[in-house]
Amino acid sequence: IDNQKGFNKKRIDHRHHAIDALIIACATRNHISFLNNEYAKEDKKDVKFELRNTLCSKKYNDESKKNYKWTFNKPWETFTQEAKERLFNTVVSFKQNLRVINKTVNYYQKFENGKKEFVKQTKGDNWAIRKPMHKDTVSGNITLRFKKDVQLSVAIDNVEMIVDKSLRKKIKTLLKENYDKKKIITFFKTTDNKWNEKDISKKIEIFYLDTENVASRVKIDESFNSSKIGSITDINIQKIMGNHLKKYDSKNDKGLLVEQPELAFSSDGLDEMNRNIKELNEGKNHLPIFKVRTYEAKGNKFNVGTTGNKMEKFVEAAKGTNLFFAIYKDNEGKRNYDTIPLNIVIENQKQGALQNIKPENCSVPNMNTKGDHLLFHLSPNDLVYLPTAEELTNPSLFNFEKLNKEQINRIYKMEKASGKECYFIQNNISNLIIQYDAKIKFGEYGSQNKLQVSIDGFKIVEFCWKLKMDRLGKIKQVYK
Repeated sequence: IDNQKGFNKKRIDHRHHAIDALIIACATRNHISFLNNEYAKEDKKDVKFELRNTLCSKKYNDESKKNYKWTFNKPWETFTQEAKERLFNTVVSFKQNLRVINKTVNYYQKFENGKKEFVKQTKGDNWAIRKPMHKDTVSGNITLRFKKDVQLSVAIDNVEMIVDKSLRKKIKTLLKENYDKKKIITFFKTTDNKWNEKDISKKIEIFYLDTENVASRVKIDESFNSSKIGSITDINIQKIMGNHLKKYDSKNDKGLLVEQPELAFSSDGLDEMNRNIKELNEGKNHLPIFKVRTYEAKGNKFNVGTTGNKMEKFVEAAKGTNLFFAIYKDNEGKRNYDTIPLNIVIENQKQGALQNIKPENCSVPNMNTKGDHLLFHLSPNDLVYLPTAEELTNPSLFNFEKLNKEQINRIYKMEKASGKECYFIQNNISNLIIQYDAKIKFGEYGSQNKLQVSIDGFKIVEFCWKLKMDRLGKIKQVYK
């Protein structure tokens, strides 16, 4: 019942546009005049009987021929059967917006022949970027100090990073006395590899620096559970917020502790934390906390620029800017994949424009870092065909000028890409009826509500062929 709210059976399939176009093509001025009159009439006397008798006929509901209604006559006898057959053999094509950069065109006013006119600027070579460059949040590069366990020989090489101060001091003393690494290890063997009653033969705690992280300042909200609190760069703030979160812990039916950050860091909970901040900080004063600096792995973030402090600022690609998913092929015929970041696409298109190369031919590198050659690339709304096992071995079985119903059902639309994953949906589907993880007849839809695996178990991106369409939805070329 919940899934029926706002459900429209017609609009879950893109082919309803073809139905609308077919109906409009078969409609005449008499049809329009009759419908306008039907919806404008106030009583039965206003019916245009001549048009009704010409365009419609009676459809009886039972054999007594007493109950009937007026229905439009078909343009020809087999109209509905032929329309259904053609719809099942219709390939839906989609408009794409892949414009990333173009040259700006500026106009200025000047007097010519006694008149003030707009004149196109001919000097200058400026580019306009037509997609969002990155998300709003800018993160700064940060060096963090963590702890790890190592063997004694490794700890000697990193003596300044040893956590135990007394052990660090002892090893430094031995080094000053011209002890090498072997002598130091031998020295501790005489003490049964013990220091302060701890076994140091296999485990010595040392500090290490991690530079592959970025940090940004964020507002405290209800998402700050113990895991997220652990990503705060300030250890003292971690302790304060952790102690405050523990006050709201509760037990579930099984007796296990359950965190409640939605209570601890709600507006009221945050006020309470700042009122009791001295108590939470073991009796030490601390300024109120409303924002904190959290860190995360650098990952796919990239530099804002290459000059000045822009080198230390990192941003993440904005949603919807993964426009090119490259499929490469190695010498053994195995496919490899990569999503090309927007900043790389911009630079490639700019360099291509200087050499008069079309954007679609220069947006994606022709070779990846492994030396594999580009097979083809996919963008959102591109169509692909998933061949059968027979078609893979004998591609001539696929005649794109005469597709049957079964082949059309194997055409998918590329929806989105992320990293090495690409997501698809059948080309005629507009919306899924139920948006959740479920196996339905079209295949397995994951958490993205998009397909990765087809109905017969093939991973689409591993075997698909790219289809090049014209504006009328006809297949012009196939990339295999």
